[in-house]
Amino acid sequence: MLPVRWYERTNDGEEMGDDLEYYDAAPTDWIEPGETARLDVDGWPVAIANVDGEFYAFQTLCPHQGTNLGGLRLEEGCIITCPQHGSRYDVTTGACVKPSNEDGFDQDMVTYPLRVVDDVIQVAVD
Repeated sequence: MLPVRWYERTNDGEEMGDDLEYYDAAPTDWIEPGETARLDVDGWPVAIANVDGEFYAFQTLCPHQGTNLGGLRLEEGCIITCPQHGSRYDVTTGACVKPSNEDGFDQDMVTYPLRVVDDVIQVAVD
């Protein structure tokens, strides 16, 4: 049996409780550094970003008007830009770092706890 390698954290670095249920999302080699991917995790649409080898899970739809963010390249290391209205988000925290060009909408996006076990990204979506 191979040893289990894993780490757990929330996107804001806080420790997570033991009561979370994690679901397999993707192998770690499936998402290259600087890339994001859109996945369904236990029926939830989730995006995962690879920021220099660290993985972060966040809502795949822009909080402004629901444009898909999963699958877009990261900018400036950890920033994703909505192609519809230019809102920019930090995928490591979910913070809106630049409001919408159109109406100044600046809601943060939802992030999800994740862990990596044996080179498989797992996400808690409940």
